[in-house]
Amino acid sequence: MGYPYRPMNRTMAALALVLGLAPAALPQSSIVSQIAGEKVATEKLYFSLKLGLNVSHLTGTVGTGRTGGFNAGLTATIRLTERWSLVPEITPFSHKGVSNIPLGTTGDPDLDPFFADLQGSDLALSYLDVPILATYRLGRLHLGAGPFVSVLSSAKERFRAELETGEELSFSRGVKDRYKSVDYGLAFEASWTITKPRRGVGLVFHVRYQAGLTDVLRTPAPSGRARNSVIQAYLSFPFVR
Repeated sequence: MGYPYRPMNRTMAALALVLGLAPAALPQSSIVSQIAGEKVATEKLYFSLKLGLNVSHLTGTVGTGRTGGFNAGLTATIRLTERWSLVPEITPFSHKGVSNIPLGTTGDPDLDPFFADLQGSDLALSYLDVPILATYRLGRLHLGAGPFVSVLSSAKERFRAELETGEELSFSRGVKDRYKSVDYGLAFEASWTITKPRRGVGLVFHVRYQAGLTDVLRTPAPSGRARNSVIQAYLSFPFVR
């Protein structure tokens, strides 16, 4: 995940990379299904690889901004009827957090003066997400919603300052002990099949909103509950024959 002081440039560049990888990734998913056969692609069940971006914020925090990062994982689509499907997912790499956080102190009085004027800062939270969505198909459009559970894998505060010499100085610290190990909430999604479907399946573009329902801080902040608010944009590459 890039530093949040250039969020749009980083996000747009990463999105262009994801879209550029799409033509190459689709035949790879087909190769996987040819090797594994019907185990990964049937009329009632198929798997997909997902790759995309998160734009996240912590609601309830004061003076902070959004930050960006990658998400990647694997989904399974279970067709219940012609239009309804159940979509469980595991996303081991889901980066969340917030930008423009205050430093306070580095813990080293000799180092603190160099970070008196920050050029950028962020809180990087990495989660393993497990959502389960029910989706409804309207032609190439799919609408879905469902719960998710997230397990925190790491939490870091990162700060950047510029010295008088023009050199860049960075400082980071682990703060996982300040955050709850489990988050949960609701996810809402709209997706569009952007390639000609094969066996009713194609390359899909997704936009999802994750609304966290729990305060992620172990010690509540005076400003109120800090909850994850995440917009995800990603592509899914189905394993079809």
